Amino acid sequence: MKRLLWSLMLLAALNAQAQERKWEHRFSLGAGITAEREDGSTDNGLALRAGYALAYNLSEQWSLMAGLAIRDVSENTFGDAMDGADDDHFTFLDLPLVARYHVGQGKGSWALGLGPVLSYCIGNDTYYIDADPQSPLNYLDKSKRFALGLQPAVTYRLSRHWELGVEANIGLTNIKDGHGLTSGSKHIHYVMATIGVVF
Repeated sequence: MKRLLWSLMLLAALNAQAQERKWEHRFSLGAGITAEREDGSTDNGLALRAGYALAYNLSEQWSLMAGLAIRDVSENTFGDAMDGADDDHFTFLDLPLVARYHVGQGKGSWALGLGPVLSYCIGNDTYYIDADPQSPLNYLDKSKRFALGLQPAVTYRLSRHWELGVEANIGLTNIKDGHGLTSGSKHIHYVMATIGVVF
């Protein structure tokens, strides 16, 4: 009887090892270029992001990943601003929900992802109009609180625990807050390189 119990325990342990991991945790960092499109003109800058995601493997090919990230975007980071320009700087809390298709498994595999991102502005820039210090827009927030984007991504698994990737965010909604005093539109997009640890 004892031998039978040991055999069953050994089989159960081997079976558990052989099963595919259903849940994966990811921590990642990213840096890249942001493009802020406002009223027909585009300004470039720097985008930085740090985040955590939890992925559930639906099958060998498909997984669903939900995350939480903090993203910082700055306009004209690379010195192309004109003197007196009112450059934008925002910080967003991003909540992506991404469907991923996997090509291969483990080291050397690829994952292609696409899904919506809900963003909440936690660090808003404010208006300041040099030419009109009395403007009612001065010191009011430039961005609406919520934004919706689309996140495409590609990752390559370097090893069991490390991956490299490229991801983007396509701003789908107008985030410009004119407070009823001005009109126009502002959309923020970015593309960045990422490095992540998976466990």
